[in-house]
Amino acid sequence: MITRFDHAVIAARDLVQAQRLFSESLGFEVYPGGRHTGMGTENRIIRFGLDYLELLGIYDREEVAAAGMSREALAEYLTTHEGGMLGFALATDDIDGLAARLARTGLEATGPYDMQRQRPDGVVLRWRLLVPGGSAWRRPWPFFIQWGMADTERLSFERPGRHPLGAQRVRGVSVVVRDGAAARHLYETQIGLIVDFEDETDAGPCVTYRVGDFTVDVLCPRANSAAGRFLSENGEGLYQVVLQVDSLNHAQNYLAERGIAFAREGTEAAPWAIPAADALGAELVLIGPQD
Repeated sequence: MITRFDHAVIAARDLVQAQRLFSESLGFEVYPGGRHTGMGTENRIIRFGLDYLELLGIYDREEVAAAGMSREALAEYLTTHEGGMLGFALATDDIDGLAARLARTGLEATGPYDMQRQRPDGVVLRWRLLVPGGSAWRRPWPFFIQWGMADTERLSFERPGRHPLGAQRVRGVSVVVRDGAAARHLYETQIGLIVDFEDETDAGPCVTYRVGDFTVDVLCPRANSAAGRFLSENGEGLYQVVLQVDSLNHAQNYLAERGIAFAREGTEAAPWAIPAADALGAELVLIGPQD
């Protein structure tokens, strides 16, 4: 039912500036996305394969206000943040069946409903969304997407980028939560993911779920950890996106040449990460192909 990771969303108050930052400083090829008709939002796409990062901004606040809770949450977030992690989507091949499961297990959701985006070349992409709780942004859960065209056809319009940083794919995400037991009920009973393993990390207890070769780490962090401070300042939801690069040495050198301190945070066991301050509030963890 849930087939793979689809994309993670990064908010951007100034989408042109965000595109420049991610392309010129961070080494991603950023494509024009398009406008979400009737929603007041537009995006830029950093594509790896079927998986991608979405830079999301607002072009019409009146349309956003009329579009409902999820888009209003974006507008509110961008009044206090230049940008940052918003949420992530998992792909499904049976969005109606998934909606029935959520309803059966007591998780209210909006949808499935139709969405579309018109690309600058006129091509219209269509999909359906299912959003637990009525909002996908800064929440402990993912949202769900089912595309309206075959994956191969969609990739013919939006080919994978050539990223100077060496980024190849999204390997995982981490989510911070306040209540570990409630999060386990959400991810296991309601969404239906299976535990891959559990760990007591430096930051706190973590449960890892696997969707194919992609992982979701659900972390209930201690207050004095970096994740705990992020939780206190931003609330529950998406914390980090893990990207696989072809060479950590190359990535470190590439970023250093552009004045970006790519380093471990905390202990020797901590992952290598691009600091959120250098990536529009989005912490991007980089791992090598053998990690």
